[in-house]
Amino acid sequence: MNYKQIISLISVSILVFGATLLSAQNTKKSKANLDAAFVASSYSITAGECVDFTDMSVGNPSFWQWSFPGAQTVSSNTQNPTGICYYYAGVYDVILEVQNGTDIDTEVIEGCITVIENTEIPIADFFANYTTIPAGGTVRFTDLSQNGPFATYAWAFEGGIPNTSIKEIPIPIAYTTVGTYKVELRVENEEGVQDDEVKLNYIKVIPAATIQPTADFMADRVYIAPGDFINFADMSIGNPYIWKWFFEGAEPTSSRIKDPQSVLYPMPGTYDVELIVESNMGIDTIRKYDYIVVAETDPCVARPIPGFSASQRLIKAGTTVYFEDESSNTPTTWNWFFPGGYPTYSAVSNVINGVEYNTSGFFDVSLSVNNACGSDYVYKEDYILVFSGPINEYCDTISNIHPDELTGSQPVNGTWGEIGGHNGQKSRIYADRFDQYSFEQIDGLIIPVTVSENARYDSKVTFYVWNGNTMYPTEILYEKDIFLRDIPSNFHYSLDFETPVVVEGPFFVGYKINYVDTDGDGISDDEFAVSIALNRTYSSAINTLYVQTNNVWNTAFERFGIKTSSAIKPVTCLVDVETFESENNIEIYPNPASNSIYISTGDLEYGKDVHYQLIDQTGRIILSHETKTGFEEININISSYPTGLYFVNMIIGNNKVTKKILINR
Repeated sequence: MNYKQIISLISVSILVFGATLLSAQNTKKSKANLDAAFVASSYSITAGECVDFTDMSVGNPSFWQWSFPGAQTVSSNTQNPTGICYYYAGVYDVILEVQNGTDIDTEVIEGCITVIENTEIPIADFFANYTTIPAGGTVRFTDLSQNGPFATYAWAFEGGIPNTSIKEIPIPIAYTTVGTYKVELRVENEEGVQDDEVKLNYIKVIPAATIQPTADFMADRVYIAPGDFINFADMSIGNPYIWKWFFEGAEPTSSRIKDPQSVLYPMPGTYDVELIVESNMGIDTIRKYDYIVVAETDPCVARPIPGFSASQRLIKAGTTVYFEDESSNTPTTWNWFFPGGYPTYSAVSNVINGVEYNTSGFFDVSLSVNNACGSDYVYKEDYILVFSGPINEYCDTISNIHPDELTGSQPVNGTWGEIGGHNGQKSRIYADRFDQYSFEQIDGLIIPVTVSENARYDSKVTFYVWNGNTMYPTEILYEKDIFLRDIPSNFHYSLDFETPVVVEGPFFVGYKINYVDTDGDGISDDEFAVSIALNRTYSSAINTLYVQTNNVWNTAFERFGIKTSSAIKPVTCLVDVETFESENNIEIYPNPASNSIYISTGDLEYGKDVHYQLIDQTGRIILSHETKTGFEEININISSYPTGLYFVNMIIGNNKVTKKILINR
């Protein structure tokens, strides 16, 4: 990020913050402006007939979630759903949830559709025991047609083996090719009256699993008022095809579909949600305790602290990205902004329906969160990187220096030495702050050294990367000593990290120098300094350089009276490890771990070279080993390492896979 971009970011952030406060103040007004409403083409039909629905909502909704209990099509995200068919007599509710950029509203019409029993005309219908199966699996179909008996049956199974049948109960139908297929049934009674039922995209054939599934899910909202509805989305990995949901305190209390919609929570309370997933490789369960909070009043204890993550960040055009809220202190309203994506706005906690990016470019994402205790926002510049085709890695250098800005050495007023190096104020550590969210790892540093002279053979400078989520540098992510004798003066020194340093948002980079005074004159005989921006004297100038003197951190402006930045350039990368991992079914587990970590190399070719490393939080490689892919998992013994956060880094050809692992005993 350059200097101009930083100023732009600050300006935009101020505007976003103002909009957030305004949104918080006007919640009731905007809520009143968003009002879900709809009409149906008919409210009383005969079994086997279909209904069209027309959205009549006001308040400029940008998202629609329909639920049709009792219908053949149980949900829809289109604005005006058509052909919603009902096959069985009864009285059925219809639910519509709408969103605009700031709010959500739900319209529930109880007993909206009355379906009158049909006892005369044939109604073709059928049921599959599974609608999602792995390639090579089979499906059993059951005839549910009404008003028989029927003289003939005619089944058509797109993509199935066999692909037709004339029996009432067909033999199990095998599906060998990944894809989505329709199924058709035509029945004819003894009077020659026919009916035809076509279920489009009914059978979904997924790749057969090669690893045990790992259960995971998201709800679009986790804090609601009594009587509100929640939508759930399966986020499991490992290609499961069987789902069993259990919703404590909800109606219904369970579900067998992949993504349950419009789950009602009628009473206040705090409720668990459990999901069991199953594939041809096994079963896994996840239970999120106290996941759903239903309350009449806002349960806040403090102003929310915003945060979020994306399912993918380095993508090709046409990809859908899912966003998960990671804010703390129980926000109750969320306002997302996705410039360049569709939809552009969302007001749910977790964006389970995803945002589609169809145009190449780098796109920002922002989230503002509110509760009764206050509001806050986070703005991530260039967070989603979209390319016209697949890309595994994108790297660039970033800088706090504007391309037209002058840099160089700048002396310290009133004493000897330079800002950014040895001087009479005994400044020992310099750190430059980078407010960035584009990249997730640092591969190295380019350091423009103005002077480097060593008084002793073992004189050194220590380079650092710190976590940037604090006011001053505290948590060290990487450190390395370099002898001054190995760094030339007036030279752009390149420091390549042995393994990438993983960062999540802002970070500091910098260095520590020692004061070696061999002749006792009070002046360091070591000399080292890094180029900085010359003093920014204009009113809107910013400072990103921090200095530690006598173990106290200050800004360069507080210490030296100038606004500046170091000219150090981090080499940063965003790596699409998700695509490589998912395509090859690579798994590193368990997490947390206690005595051993296992690496499953999934579908990788047998005999492929694998270099794996175990890295601590400081970037220090504590274990490094080379092996080859085989039929058995790779076992890493971690019993001798202390509790803490570690990184498992795998290098396979030109691909890197990095996983966070918590060692806990």
